[in-house]
Amino acid sequence: MHIQKLFVIITFSKHIVEQMVSLIGAVPGVGPSLQKPFREYLEAQRMKLHHKTDGAAQGENWLSWTFEKLVIVMVCYFILSIINSTAQSYAKRLRQQMHSEEKTK
Repeated sequence: MHIQKLFVIITFSKHIVEQMVSLIGAVPGVGPSLQKPFREYLEAQRMKLHHKTDGAAQGENWLSWTFEKLVIVMVCYFILSIINSTAQSYAKRLRQQMHSEEKTK
């Protein structure tokens, strides 16, 4: 819990946020176009932590919406992977039983 608090304090320090955004801008090709959305997102999160949100900052940000959908897709993929693995194990077990029954005949 204390490590998490420390991470939040460090992450949303204005100086460190500016450094992170400038590092994102250094990425060739896509960096400058990603700088503004990340800056807005991190600033909105920082303001939310300080309870200084206004009406415009409370609107849903497209970046947070994208991350939310990405997490949902990852969870769905994980569940489907478990179901697929279970089905393959079951099919293999059935094949082995059928094969062993054929040998005993």
